[in-house]
Formats: sequence, C-alpha cells, structure tokens
Amino acid sequence: MFGAAQSQMALAPVNPTIQFNPILYALQKIYLSTQRQFCIYTDSRNSVETLCHPHFQMHPVAMEILGLLQTLQHSSFCILFCWIPSHVGIIGNGQADHSVKTAASFLHREIPYCDVKKSVAKRIFSLWQETWDMQVKLHSIKPFIGLWPVLPIRGTDVKLTRLRIGRTRVTHKHLLFGEREPMCPTCNVELTIYNILIECSNFNLHRIHFFNSSFLTLSELLDEKHHPNIFYFLKALRLLTCI
Repeated sequence: MFGAAQSQMALAPVNPTIQFNPILYALQKIYLSTQRQFCIYTDSRNSVETLCHPHFQMHPVAMEILGLLQTLQHSSFCILFCWIPSHVGIIGNGQADHSVKTAASFLHREIPYCDVKKSVAKRIFSLWQETWDMQVKLHSIKPFIGLWPVLPIRGTDVKLTRLRIGRTRVTHKHLLFGEREPMCPTCNVELTIYNILIECSNFNLHRIHFFNSSFLTLSELLDEKHHPNIFYFLKALRLLTCI
C-alpha cells in the first residue's frame, strides 16, 4: 500500500516465483519513492529465509530482489522485512483475505525453468505413484516411491535389494542355466522368497527363534527399516550365500 493506492496479488504457497514477485514489485515501487524508510510485510516465511541466507543456486527472482536491495541500500534506502504468520486478530483481515482470493495476476513475467522443473517432476512422481499403486508384490513392501537408505556394506545392501524384489540366485538361477524352476520340497510349490520367509512351515521354528513369530509379512521383514535378524535367519537356513 502506497498512500491511497492499493495493489493485490494472488499467492500460491508452493510456487517460489509467486511468493517472490510481490516483494520484487514492492521494491520496484519503493525505488520510485522519495521516502527512504520502508517495511515490507509478507506471509511467506520461505521468501524471508531465502533472502537472509543467499547462495549461488538460489531462485532467480530472489537473486533479482537481492540485486535491487543492494542498489536501494547504495541510495540510502532503509528497508526492513517482517514476516506475518497469519492475519488472525488483525483489523481488516476479511478485506485482506478477499483481496488475495480475488486478485488478478497483473505482473507478467516468464516462469523460471526451476519452477517448471519442480512442477514437471511433481507430476511425473504422481503418475509414477499411480502406476506403482497397481503393483501387487512390490507395493506390499514399499507402498510409496522414494529413496530408501543404503546399507554401509555393499554386499549386504545388494542381498537386501534382491530379497525385496524377489530375484535371488536360489530362486532364479535356473533362468540363466536353462534348468527347471526350483520347487519347495515341503510345500510342493515353486520356491520363492515369499515361500522361504513367510509360507513354508518347515521354517516356522526358525521364524519364532529369529522373529518371535511364525505369522509374518514381507513388509515386516523387508520394508525401509528391515528386520535386524533377517540375515541371521537366512544364515541359519544356509541360504545367505545363495541370495
């Protein structure tokens, strides 16, 4: 607000450009003013924190703001920033909220590629998650896509990954050698990781010993925080070297 003139802009909380644009616009108006002391109020905490901790990979609009701030400081302007966490209890709250909701986007600027990149990445991950949700086997172990921590020992990390995807030497080496698929002699079904860890009754005593239960799920044993005794269990079955 400058005198009787008022300006309004709709803010999108997840879009850095729309968060920074009102601040840049305010500084541009300040640059034309004859006064020298100003305070800019914003409800964007992220914008204030970014401007307080500049770095070479910061948002391009933020860099433009810092450049303009430096120019204003050299011209004896004194500008303070104040973060307003909410409008609760402030006179004119209703008018302010109405202005934000009905504001027109009058600042025409190109959207930086970094904002586009984030939006595209978010959409890709959303589509990926939708596809992943249609999985049956792998989804039960890892319901949400994303990075999981890597074990410090490479060999152990590889074995854990093979267990999670169900592709191990003991269950799938027949594909490499053109042999018949292995069968579980107790259950008389195809030998799988699910059969070894969960299903086969021949290993129930081992499950009780290492997992304190014979009724388990793959998620309990192989999720992001895998069971600490999973490899001791396989070692007791003499299968650890076959993973």
